[in-house]
Amino acid sequence: MAMKPLTSAQKKAIYHVALALVVADMEEQVIKPMTLKEGKPFKKGDFSKVYFRKVPQVGQAERALRKAVAAAQRDIAISFKHKGS
Repeated sequence: MAMKPLTSAQKKAIYHVALALVVADMEEQVIKPMTLKEGKPFKKGDFSKVYFRKVPQVGQAERALRKAVAAAQRDIAISFKHKGS
């Protein structure tokens, strides 16, 4: 079965999710060490909040991703329970 190419809206949504993941990684790998090295307090999520306010579509994609991951975890847990019965 041939797959249809992604629509531009789908590509844009995937890009926004990718941006959210990059922002989270950047916060953890770059901003956190720099902030702690300077002796300043670091609060997880502060950078993301600022970025998501500037680009709300990315924040929306991040929230949708969190919900989708939670739903997928529930679905997999349920499927394991049914197979064990």
